[in-house]
Amino acid sequence: MTGRGGFARAAAIGLAAALLTACLPDARPPSPTPSPSPSAARPRFELSTYQYGLQTKGKIRVAVRDASPPLSSRAASGRYEGLEPDIARAIAKAIWGAADDPETHIEWISVDASTRVSALTSAQADISLAALAATDDLRKTIDVTDTYLKTGQRLLVRRTNDQITDLASISTGEQTVCAIRGSSWAEELRRATSDRVKILELETLDFCVQALGTGAADAVTADEVVLLGIVQKDPAVKLVVKAFTDQRLVIGVKKDASGDRYGFVKFLNETLLKIVTDRTWAGL
Repeated sequence: MTGRGGFARAAAIGLAAALLTACLPDARPPSPTPSPSPSAARPRFELSTYQYGLQTKGKIRVAVRDASPPLSSRAASGRYEGLEPDIARAIAKAIWGAADDPETHIEWISVDASTRVSALTSAQADISLAALAATDDLRKTIDVTDTYLKTGQRLLVRRTNDQITDLASISTGEQTVCAIRGSSWAEELRRATSDRVKILELETLDFCVQALGTGAADAVTADEVVLLGIVQKDPAVKLVVKAFTDQRLVIGVKKDASGDRYGFVKFLNETLLKIVTDRTWAGL
């Protein structure tokens, strides 16, 4: 006969499995056996692994964006805030242990949509946590982890705008949609509208929002979670159009062409799996 304790354990395991399925669909399901409490001691790695090299060096270089809340932003104090920097801190703890302050081991590399991949290929960063959407083209250039967040692309308009309600509204060429130059958002929008949309490409999302405010653009396109961060701060704008893409955000790593990053992607996937199953991800 199952007691209350057994029922509670079974419920907890079911919740962890549900979170895993929603957030990391490519990862293996967690073991039903409760894992021991994490040790504050420094983890041990095989000498040949990339994470051992990072641990020995004492630093991990993380490419992040400065102005893309709620995923990533840089506060006036200089501290990076948001889901992606917090995932980076969890990775640092997995390398150096929970007893160490992760900030002492992270070298933040500021990137934007045009440099978040090149920061890896030029060996300026060890990982890129900058809203990289997993695509076949991306996998040809760099190695990627399992998904850490699923999202979709939508449109942001002024709250008084009742003309843009669906993709057909912007497919006439009479409306201008702003997207970050070099991002996948512009290309995805062209694909969704059969290239019948007028796109204004600017360097940053802030510039796009400014263009929206001045009337130079009628809408801004980006991932839903990014646009939600803007809506939370600005009551003069709103989200429209159902998500027309299925984007899975992943951590980028330079390709392990010569074995110099042996075991690193596997380690990152295991770390993502752990922060989902122990509820750290939900807290972030």
